[in-house]
Amino acid sequence: MKIVAIKLPRFLSNIIKKIKRVKK
Repeated sequence: MKIVAIKLPRFLSNIIKKIKRVKK
């Protein structure tokens, strides 16, 4: 469970970064 809790935020942050790049 701890591993999932750590990986999820990173996965979401990566998606947000990609979206921000596309918007720019």
